[in-house]
Amino acid sequence: SSSSSSSGSPAAAAPGGGVLVHLADGRVFEGRVVALDLGSDLAVVALDAPEPLPCARLGSSHRLRVGEWVVALGSPFLLRQSVTAGIVSCVERSGSELGLSSPRTEFIQTDAAINVGNSGGPLVNLDGEVVGMNNMKAAAADGVSFAIPIDAIKGLLSEMSRHGRVLRPYVGISMAEVKPSRMAQLRTACPDFPADVAAGIVVTRVAPGSPAAAAGLREDDVIVAAAAPGA
Repeated sequence: SSSSSSSGSPAAAAPGGGVLVHLADGRVFEGRVVALDLGSDLAVVALDAPEPLPCARLGSSHRLRVGEWVVALGSPFLLRQSVTAGIVSCVERSGSELGLSSPRTEFIQTDAAINVGNSGGPLVNLDGEVVGMNNMKAAAADGVSFAIPIDAIKGLLSEMSRHGRVLRPYVGISMAEVKPSRMAQLRTACPDFPADVAAGIVVTRVAPGSPAAAAGLREDDVIVAAAAPGA
């Protein structure tokens, strides 16, 4: 079972669906879902406004440091325009550590409170820049919350703009890093192992019928380099 729970409302959404967008000043607009990615729990909502709307400045999540102060905005438990503060606990918490179905997804971990109603709100640094989107909290603990990094969101939005959806490459292997100390052991066990290889990854599992299986990869293969697309 997952160690985390989403803090958003259990609402269904689909491209072309309608939603109501409430602004902090009380105005309400009808919006429409133009793109949806279930893998990252993100949707793009468009709305028509009679005049330009205020926009938040987007920062860079790559510049975040552990211990940096951040602020989470949202409406937890229908308490509108609430703000909580905390520090960045981890800048790259992987989905696999949280037991999520999308293990390659990365999150910012923070002890700023993110509860039901905060999901989708901004995580902001002290310069007023959005560095993440509030997403969920650990179900069985307080002070363990997660946000999607803004740099990841920018990449996902770019994919949606170009292709109408997010493209996720699939190889079909499970792998583990082979550190230099382990390489020395491999050379001892396999005298023909290349002497100039300092690090790599070992294939621990090949999914049947996957692209990796079709290419001839096998369990215990060691990958030391990969060619660029088109090379």
